[in-house]
Amino acid sequence: GIRIERGQQVLVDGLDFSVPAGSALMLRGPNGSGKSTLLRALLGLTPVQAGQIQWQDDRFAPGSGRLCTHALWLGHAHGLKGELSAIDNLELLAGLDGTRPTRAQLRQVLERVALGKRPNVETRRLSQGQRQRLALARLLLSPHRPLWLLDEPSAALDTEGSTLLDTLLEEHLEGGGSALIATHLPVLAARQPAELWLGGNRA
Repeated sequence: GIRIERGQQVLVDGLDFSVPAGSALMLRGPNGSGKSTLLRALLGLTPVQAGQIQWQDDRFAPGSGRLCTHALWLGHAHGLKGELSAIDNLELLAGLDGTRPTRAQLRQVLERVALGKRPNVETRRLSQGQRQRLALARLLLSPHRPLWLLDEPSAALDTEGSTLLDTLLEEHLEGGGSALIATHLPVLAARQPAELWLGGNRA
C-alpha cells in the first residue's frame, strides 16, 4: 500500500485502491487529510515512502513520474497566465500537453465551456468561475490521456458550470477513461461514484 509522510506526520499508510476504465473514484476527507498530496504523489510531485502503481501490465514507483504519460493533472493552480488571453492560455496549455490544435479548434473548445464570446479577453479580467471553466477546457484537448486527476474541479463553479463539469466527466468515462477526483462538493452525483475517505472514518 501507499505510504506518504509529511515531516513527522503520516498522511497515508497502507492505502490500496483501483480506478478501472470507465469509472471515477472520489477522494473525500477533511482539509489536511492528504487528498491533494495523494494526487501529487501519484504523479511523482510529492515524495512517497512506500507503494507501487500498476498501470495495465506495468508496475512502477510513484516517484518515477511514469504515470504522467497517461494522466492529465488539473490542480488548484491552473497554470493560467493573467496577461494572456483565454485562447492564448488554452493554446499554451495544449502545447504543454503535447497537442497543437488550430485556432478554430481552440475557439470550438471555448464555445463548449461558455467562453466563446471572450476568446481575446485577458484571463485576469475573467471571473473566478470563468477561469475555472477555462481550466476545464484543457480536458477537451487531451484525449490521449485516459486518466484524469482532478483537485477540487468544481471550485468557484455555479450550477451551470457544475453541470458542464459533470457532462465532461460523463463523456470521458463513457469513452473508457477514468478519473480520480479530490472534492468536498458533489460531482457526478447521478452516477453515485465510489468514494475513498482519507483522514479517518467518514463523519
